[in-house]
Formats: sequence, C-alpha cells, structure tokens
Amino acid sequence: MVCKLCGKDEKLIEAHIIPRSFYEPLKRSGKTPVLMTDIKGEYPKRSQTGIYDKEIVCESCEQLFSPWDDYALKFFTQEISEEKTIYDRGEPQAHNLGKWDYHKLKLFFLSLLWRSAVASHPFFKDVSLGPFESKLAELISTQNPSDNRYFAVALAKFNVDANTTGMKDPHKTRFDNVVHYSFYLFNYQVVIKVSSEVGPKVFESLYISPENDVLCIARDFAKSKELSVLAHVVKNAKAPKN
Repeated sequence: MVCKLCGKDEKLIEAHIIPRSFYEPLKRSGKTPVLMTDIKGEYPKRSQTGIYDKEIVCESCEQLFSPWDDYALKFFTQEISEEKTIYDRGEPQAHNLGKWDYHKLKLFFLSLLWRSAVASHPFFKDVSLGPFESKLAELISTQNPSDNRYFAVALAKFNVDANTTGMKDPHKTRFDNVVHYSFYLFNYQVVIKVSSEVGPKVFESLYISPENDVLCIARDFAKSKELSVLAHVVKNAKAPKN
C-alpha cells in the first residue's frame, strides 16, 4: 500500500495517531483511559493503547515522528511551579513555561494535526484540512516547522490533574472567524490555526514562536464549556452492549 506521507509503495504499520506513550501516565492510577466523543449515541470508550491506524504510514515515516513525540511527552508532563504562573487580582491567568525547542515542539503539533486528518477512526471525524493537508505533509516530510502564517499553535492549561483518565476528541472551531482545531492532551488544550488569515489579536503573544518563552492560558475546568459538553455526552450516550 502507498504511504500517505512519503507516497512510496511500502509496507504500512500500525501507527498511533496520538502517541501511545501519552496513554501510559494516564494508566498510573490503575484505570484505563477514556476516549470521549460527541458522536451521537456513542458511549465513552476505554482504551489501553489508544487509537492507531494501519493504513497511514510506513515504518520510516513513523520513525520520523518519534523524537517529536518523545519531546512533546516531556513538555506535557512538566511540573509547573507557582513562580511560572501569572496572576491578576489573585486569580491565575497564564503560565510561562519557559524556553522549549520550537523545531521539535512545532513539528509534533503539525504531525498530530496531519495524522488526525488522514486517520479513518471516527474519533478524528471533525479534522478535515482540504488543500492544507498536502502543505502540512510537505512541511513534515522536510522537517520544516514553518512560521505562524498557516499553522500557528496556542495553548491553554486546565486546573485539573494531568493524569485524569480521559481524552476528548478534537474539533474544528473559529476564533474571530479564523479556522482553528482544538486538541485535548493531558490537562492541556492545543489550538492550531489552519488558515492563511491572521489569527485573533489576542493570540499574537500566545502562538508559540522560536524567539519567545512558551505561554499558555490558565483555564478553570469547572467553568469551561468542555465540562458541559462531556456531561452532555455521558448523559445522552447509550451504554455499550455486553
């Protein structure tokens, strides 16, 4: 079969869309991670190893992702001290995560977006990039993180335990009418712009860049729309048959 990244006729392998290593910390509580989706009638499913696809990439292309996946795991599992939290009137507003390797981190986010777009699993049904898919594949193949013109990345962090055993499906959204995709990894929300349009003014200092520290917004999960969405999913989904 043809590899969707390099285009070569090669043997394809079981490639994880979200790195398998991301599920290991979630299992330390002794529980199996839950995959949450807003597909009508779809009950939250538990998965020991996450979601993989056998029809995406060859082994060589899968190995291309490995160092970026490993680096991203270190990023998402870092400890954030009080000194790195930015407060306003006693309330946390953002976190300064310091300097990180822009090349590795950005390429992880690009590869995650691309893998989600070409995957056939319904968990990633909302990720459809159109003409941006081939551009993204080219950047990944040439290991070019690019600038923020097309694929800018912003982050937010929820005030919940990073080892919470749940993962919500990605979805398409708009900020100031500019298309973005939201992913949920550990206790972070990752927002990726998929557009040649300039992103919202408020995002200018939030999009990761090679020159600046990585900043992320502090979000209260109890007051977030994500909590109400997940509650709605659980309430309206049908339990799986035995």
